[in-house]
Amino acid sequence: MRPLLFVLAFLAGACRIPNPDHCVHRDVHSDAWCADNSPARPYCSPCVAEGHGCVADPPDSDDCPAYAPDGTTGTTGTAGDDSTTG
Repeated sequence: MRPLLFVLAFLAGACRIPNPDHCVHRDVHSDAWCADNSPARPYCSPCVAEGHGCVADPPDSDDCPAYAPDGTTGTTGTAGDDSTTG
């Protein structure tokens, strides 16, 4: 039984081949990359494979929880927040 589980785990992992042409791999600002390269689809969806992941509407957080607009991942502020006062 144990060898079967090992083989199944190995095969499941083998199915996850990253797509180097997907927008999430193109730039730190994936939405901006899509807007520059596909103006009709200016949002990068990590949940869509077609069209390099670029989509016309921002992905819904319920349907695609991995989506984060540019400027909201890996930063302490939010998009549009210049953190200056006075």
